[in-house]
Amino acid sequence: MTEFKRAFSLVWDHFTLVTPNKVQCALCSQRLSFNKNTSAMLRHLRSRHPSEAWYSNSTSGAHSSTSNSTSGVHSTFSGTTGLNSMFTNSAAAGHHIQVRTTRQEDLDDALVNMLVKDTQPFSVVEEEGFTAFVQKLDPSYNLPNKQALKKMVGSRCEFINDNVVSQMVISDFVSLTSDMWTSIDKYSYISVTGHLVTENAQLSTFLLGISKLPENHKVIHIEEAKNQLVASWGLHSRVAAFVTENSENMVATVQKLGILQLPSFAHVLNLVIKRSMEATLELQDIRSQARAIVSFFKSNQNAEMRLAEVQGQLGRPEQKLIQEVDSRWNSSFSMLERIFDQRESVAAALSTLDTDIIPLGSADYEVIHQCLGVLGSFNQATAELASEKRVSASKVIPLVRMLKITLEKKHGAIIHSTATQLASNLQRELQTSCSMVETEPILALSALLDPRFKMLAFGNQGYAQEAVKLLTSECASLIRINPDKDDILPPSTTMSTTPSLTSPHTSSWAMETASISMATSLSKSHDGGLWEMFDSKVGETQSVQSSTADAAVEVQHYLSDPYLNRVENPMHYWEKHSKVYLHLFQLARKYLSVPASSVPCERIFTKAGDVFNKKRSCLSMKAVEQIMLLNKGLV
Repeated sequence: MTEFKRAFSLVWDHFTLVTPNKVQCALCSQRLSFNKNTSAMLRHLRSRHPSEAWYSNSTSGAHSSTSNSTSGVHSTFSGTTGLNSMFTNSAAAGHHIQVRTTRQEDLDDALVNMLVKDTQPFSVVEEEGFTAFVQKLDPSYNLPNKQALKKMVGSRCEFINDNVVSQMVISDFVSLTSDMWTSIDKYSYISVTGHLVTENAQLSTFLLGISKLPENHKVIHIEEAKNQLVASWGLHSRVAAFVTENSENMVATVQKLGILQLPSFAHVLNLVIKRSMEATLELQDIRSQARAIVSFFKSNQNAEMRLAEVQGQLGRPEQKLIQEVDSRWNSSFSMLERIFDQRESVAAALSTLDTDIIPLGSADYEVIHQCLGVLGSFNQATAELASEKRVSASKVIPLVRMLKITLEKKHGAIIHSTATQLASNLQRELQTSCSMVETEPILALSALLDPRFKMLAFGNQGYAQEAVKLLTSECASLIRINPDKDDILPPSTTMSTTPSLTSPHTSSWAMETASISMATSLSKSHDGGLWEMFDSKVGETQSVQSSTADAAVEVQHYLSDPYLNRVENPMHYWEKHSKVYLHLFQLARKYLSVPASSVPCERIFTKAGDVFNKKRSCLSMKAVEQIMLLNKGLV
């Protein structure tokens, strides 16, 4: 076997090898998995300790390679500026471990990023054209083989999982979303994503796992898969809400887990709009005709080329028509919007083509125009709910309210009967599906804890007051659970949870209560325990009253703060006020982590369609999970 000289990266200045497979960071004591390369350590330092100047010159310089590129073993690279004479003796004492230098590691990381972002197969590193291209770009780069690349992906996933675990350990609550999908090979899968707000008020989304279901799966199989994914992370007692579509199977499985199930509002809104459009018969006829026109241009290359030519002649932007998808109502909106914008080009192109397709008339386009005006606000609401990087559950109540108000206003401006009927159908369906949305505790509290909305989110002030009472109650419970943290109160309040007899601001009532408490404690040793239960009840009552009063002060101070601009990120507010409203911030972390839809999981299986292509249909479940985890961009 060829012997290689050992070389060590500068990252070893900050790590110690505690076992052959584990290293420990000298800066924060966190342990990481070690897989004979320093990639995980580099990522740890960059993400957790960015202020360190350890890599200032780490990516410069040229390198030479002497390794066989198909063996999966890498040789020493020398000549790296600033590194060629720097080694650490504490890195791997007693263990014969060969470590790649920083240039090699950076290129390896870039290769892994390309693999997961473009969903390329592992075998790409063995394809003749790709290897020749890499050799031309950088002859010094030692391209890993397929097996080595799989190990790199595994190492990267371990790093991400370590970060996720560390976040969840310090998070009291996490919210979940789940959905099912079918791969190219016709197998069914279920995935679960987690969502939490970190201690520094950042929204974090991560993939918990993907599970393959039996061919003829039933509810019990879905339940077992979800239970296994949730249990593997130890989350059962810490789930604030499990957001799924409102199908019987999905609802039943979550309820059997003993976890609160929250319907995906994006799916609810989708059904509201689909039913309303289907009940508007003239609009249905126009949609059918529009689908036929789009299908004709999509399936006929000459027709598509002719449309592009006409668009150029008329000075219109060259845009392809959009076909609607049955499962997403907003694709119908996009189809009608595009065909309306290109109505002149479509009509001119059809007139020159040999087809039986009947073009839409001016009256049809007027109906489309009016109906698009009615549906525009719903399209905006759908887009906002689908956003993963913003707080979405807190928007549900104000969105429903604004949709109702918008529909009322547009009724007076609509001049076409079809659009009027569509607006009436939307109002009816919205009332049927969302009339009690302001009474849902999770949605109410998340809206109240969003500094953009607070009390103004509610149309019914009675429901708003009930939400404030519930928020105060939960805040008081936190104060009783964490009495040692009660000294952090809004700066303008002088209320003290534990009155001090020597405090110049202590009220006479507080001094009297404290005196009684002292007298009671002194008498316990003399009454033989006769009054012990009574005295205990008095103490509990006073504790409840005190915590409730403190909670009311904290809640009222928060509610009296100026509203945040609607387009701003509420997490920025909580980042600045986490120490001002200590207990409310803990509740904000719980309720603002709840997404309004299962769209994050839908994105998983949309991307998974690229992973399960013909070249990758034999991937193991573990490999699929790893690629999808990295593809989420959580590095």
